Amino acid sequence: MAKEKVAGDALFLSGSLALDLVNTEMIVRRKKRDVLSSPDDLAHWWQAALAHHPEQDSVEGGETPLAWTFDLLEEVKRFRQSLRSLCTYLVEEQSTTIPDLELLNHILSLGYRSVQLTPPGEIIPVYRVYDQQKGRILLPIALSALRLLTEAERQRLHKCRNDRCILFFYDTSKGGTRQWCSLGCLNRSRSIHQYQQRHNGRSHGMRNER
Repeated sequence: MAKEKVAGDALFLSGSLALDLVNTEMIVRRKKRDVLSSPDDLAHWWQAALAHHPEQDSVEGGETPLAWTFDLLEEVKRFRQSLRSLCTYLVEEQSTTIPDLELLNHILSLGYRSVQLTPPGEIIPVYRVYDQQKGRILLPIALSALRLLTEAERQRLHKCRNDRCILFFYDTSKGGTRQWCSLGCLNRSRSIHQYQQRHNGRSHGMRNER
């Protein structure tokens, strides 16, 4: 139950499907936690991601059940690590590495855009994938990353200011001044700062008494 609560409360705060995948690694009670520790975890996270991102690009083949395997889990984790590296480079204003871009391009090549006729007669754009097993999950995430890297404002991509947090988010506030991934992280960061101030004050007072 506790794990489901963490997944529900903490993983969909970034404003981006690609960042939400990156944020499946987090710090909980000063220990790193991987929310995607099993194929079942991946299946639960993906269903939650679909609910949180109804605007994601439509990928054909949703009527065919996916096989939630360890191979698929490892593919998703490998892409997650690559996306984390890309986000870190952007936030720290470093040069992006070619291997990370090559992996993104490889996943984008898993699908192609086409048009489809709906029952009412409307023509809509859809994506089709060559590999149903991998593409139906990885392609929507890759398309989200593509938009983040090429269309979004880079200065609005942030890592949470809390030193004990590793989450990323895209700042959609009007002034672009958001610094924490959530109010919870903001409050924890303030509590730590206040504690350090009190501790430093007591230490300073003890030195003066000597």
